[in-house]
Amino acid sequence: MIVFFAFTGVWQEFGMGSSPWLRYLSAIHTGRKLKGEIHAPSSLALQGFVVLMGLSLIATTVLGIVLAFKFGRGRITLASLIAGTVVPLLLILIFGR
Repeated sequence: MIVFFAFTGVWQEFGMGSSPWLRYLSAIHTGRKLKGEIHAPSSLALQGFVVLMGLSLIATTVLGIVLAFKFGRGRITLASLIAGTVVPLLLILIFGR
């Protein structure tokens, strides 16, 4: 979920939610209804900060996954990664409407 919030935060900051799929995911992230709200761009400093924060979060998450596979127990690590991906997606599909 951390990576999900990082990605949605980056594309929301630049108003890139033009496809219905991205608008739906953004609505989940912000808790807004899809009512055609217009995105007001932020300052360049805030945009840079949000992008840096999002990319840093994504990079550290990937590093954590790599370290878990390198130093953890293979099956438990894989099961945790799968559960951490599938369970939130199922919850979004079930309760996201």
